[in-house]
Amino acid sequence: MRISLERDTSRDRRPVYRQIADHIRVQIETERLAAGQRLPPIRDLARDLGVNRDTVALAYESLAESGMIESAVGRGTFVA
Repeated sequence: MRISLERDTSRDRRPVYRQIADHIRVQIETERLAAGQRLPPIRDLARDLGVNRDTVALAYESLAESGMIESAVGRGTFVA
């Protein structure tokens, strides 16, 4: 998954986890990510983006709280 992050707070005041969540949200809303599609594992996405895995976990948690994604232990994270 290709996500462009802005780490300079003078350009984007959103925290990095919010940038990740917002990117995924837009992908879902524009149907670039379809219902049932699996998202990358937290560790893999964190490594690809060069961020701590807790940052990606927080992004996924915020999306799960809004009902956009669902996680199942041992299965992965999927678009709702």
